[in-house]
Amino acid sequence: MKKYLSLLFVLLFVVFLVSCTSEKKLYVLNVGDYIDQTLIDDFEEEYDCKVIYTEVNSNEEIYQKLKNESYDICVVSDYMIDRMQKEGLIIDLFDAYEFENYNYDDLLPNAKVFLEDQCSTYINYFIPYFWGTMGILYNTEVEGLEEYITSFDTLEAIYTNNEYNKGMYNAPRDSIAMALMVLGLDINSDKEEDLRMASDLIRSVTYRAWGDDNLKEMVHQGMLDMALVYSGDYLDEYYQCEIDDDEINFYYYAPPKTNIWVDGMVVTSASKNKDLAFAFLDFFSEEENQAQNSDYIGYCPLSKLAYDILFASEDEGGYDYDMEEEFFIPYNEERKIFKYVSDKHYNMLNDLLEESKSK
Repeated sequence: MKKYLSLLFVLLFVVFLVSCTSEKKLYVLNVGDYIDQTLIDDFEEEYDCKVIYTEVNSNEEIYQKLKNESYDICVVSDYMIDRMQKEGLIIDLFDAYEFENYNYDDLLPNAKVFLEDQCSTYINYFIPYFWGTMGILYNTEVEGLEEYITSFDTLEAIYTNNEYNKGMYNAPRDSIAMALMVLGLDINSDKEEDLRMASDLIRSVTYRAWGDDNLKEMVHQGMLDMALVYSGDYLDEYYQCEIDDDEINFYYYAPPKTNIWVDGMVVTSASKNKDLAFAFLDFFSEEENQAQNSDYIGYCPLSKLAYDILFASEDEGGYDYDMEEEFFIPYNEERKIFKYVSDKHYNMLNDLLEESKSK
């Protein structure tokens, strides 16, 4: 009898282990606090699976992880999608799956123009996540500052005039590319003479802080008069002030000539669970989920359906947004996207920025 019970216990334990190890798992790689975790919980419940969610600090870290580890889904920026597609690290989504919730025709009209104009070579390799611009966040309490910043059709104000306390985004692609645009050059130029001119422009200015997500807080707190930031940084700080009932003493300027970016969800070529990966992308493409994710993160969706939910009244089931349209429909033809050029180009950007900072 004891032997029988022992055998039964062993069998039950084996069944338990098998059931645990056979649970469907999905490995997702993303940057920062860039997703509403409650939506992941909802997905796990609906699909009876476990999402192994990993956060890193940059697109470059995601790229390096894919070289050594196996993931199913990544959320990356335009230039990295470009690179991954060229290197065969991601798959053509629409050649492999028919999405129920994502429909290209449901995108905002300007979003479609933008994608067709600047992302045509890899448009089938990602589902649009969010988009926006790069601009200047500035303290509205500094007299005359707004007039000075908005007098330019580029980001020149952040690259000239040492009268103000300034913060620069500590990323070579962003800081040097925007300097190139101020100089009237191609933001994706790989000419050494162009890049050195941009580096010299940065070197000519004294920056009180080199940062990233912390720059928006420094402007809000009055530690900086202005800083180079992403549009989502402004929106994130704006919403946080509303939550905290804090004074909104800052604003954001995106000139006609600046960077426009788009982030997207991709499925890796090495994915071991592609069907579940497609389901994840489809789940996050559902308009109500997009709107919820956008409201949590503070960035702008490309879907007109999600956009309409955000701007609908609460009585209509919306979020009652009243932001200016420029933050949610950022496209114009003078705004340019980053492209993947080459490893040599990327390394040169890193080296030149370090030279600029060590003046």
